[in-house]
Formats: sequence, C-alpha cells, structure tokens
Amino acid sequence: MENAHLRMGKLKFVKQTRDTITEGSAHLERLIAEPPPERGDTALHLVSVFGNDQEIGAVIAAAQEGLRFQIEFGGRVFMGTLGEKPTAYRASLQIPCRKRPVRHVILLSAAFAETALGANAEARRTILFDTTPDFVLHRLAVRFGLPALPEWASWFQREVEARGHVEHLFGINCIPIAVKGTKLRLLRILSQGLRKHTIAIPDESALV
Repeated sequence: MENAHLRMGKLKFVKQTRDTITEGSAHLERLIAEPPPERGDTALHLVSVFGNDQEIGAVIAAAQEGLRFQIEFGGRVFMGTLGEKPTAYRASLQIPCRKRPVRHVILLSAAFAETALGANAEARRTILFDTTPDFVLHRLAVRFGLPALPEWASWFQREVEARGHVEHLFGINCIPIAVKGTKLRLLRILSQGLRKHTIAIPDESALV
C-alpha cells in the first residue's frame, strides 16, 4: 500500500438552502463516470468513498437529493451527478488502533445497478467495471442469459471492439467500459461466430 494516498481522490459537494450553506467531502477510493466534458456535468455511475459517520451520512443524503459532486483526482477537477434513485451499499471498516470504525459507502447510478441479472432485459448499453475478456463475457452472459462459454471470451472481446460496441469510460482505480448492444444484437454476434466456426461448442464425447 505504499503511496496509496496518490491513488485517492476527493469528493465534495455544497448544499444551499434559504438560510444555510452546507459543505461536505469524503475520500474517493474508486469511481466510474462518463468521460468528463470540457464544460458542464457528467454522469457518475459508481462512487466509492470512505470517512466518518457524519461525512458518509452527508454524502448519501446528497446523492439521494441529486446534488452535484465535485471530483478531484490527479490535478483534474470536474462535476457530476449520480442521477435519480442511486443505490447505496454501506459498510464499516475496523482499523487497528482506531476506536471507531471507518465508514464506507458505494453509490451506484440506476444504469449501473441495472447490470444485475434480470434488472433490465431490454437494455441497450451495459456499464462494466473491468475490460478483462473473461469478465466482460461473463457479466453480459449473466445479465442477458446468453449461451456462452469461457473459452469464447477473447474472441468475443475482439468482435465487440471491432464492431464499435465498446466505449471507454473514465475510471479511478479501475478500467471501466460500456458495451453497446441489446440481448438480440449480442446473440447475433455469437450466432455468427458459430456459423463461421470461429467459435465452437465442444463435442459431448470430448467432455467425457
């Protein structure tokens, strides 16, 4: 974990009411976002932050209210939001020599939360945390119920990239992408591979 602080960012927000202005911040450990524009806000899909009770509680409340977050990382600063109805997963981290645990929360946009099995079978775009071929094929197969084998992963990755179905997103401590394509479109890619014999289903006798 040497120089771990260099891989951390900062998340900040400001909430203004008629009578008060509330500022909040937390340590940003991981992020997935659309590529930040030169001006304006971008869409945040995964925000992983940690801090004390007050800081994390304020971040969750801000996300649920749809407030804008300021992201600072590696000298870069931009604004973004998680959109409507973000999903929050909270946890506590007990650190040796600390009396109180560190609070941790992962916030997911609705689009990212929908990558779960059966969440949105009609989706045209799938946000993924990693670009590893095995991971990409597995997550798409799980989401859409695709008939796929692990040994097809590298071929499938090349196919979706060659067809322009892969968008590279902005990530902190991860390499996220978005794969464009409906269930039907992805099934057609697999079907074409089988017809052209670039991928194959193993003979049952070879599995005995």
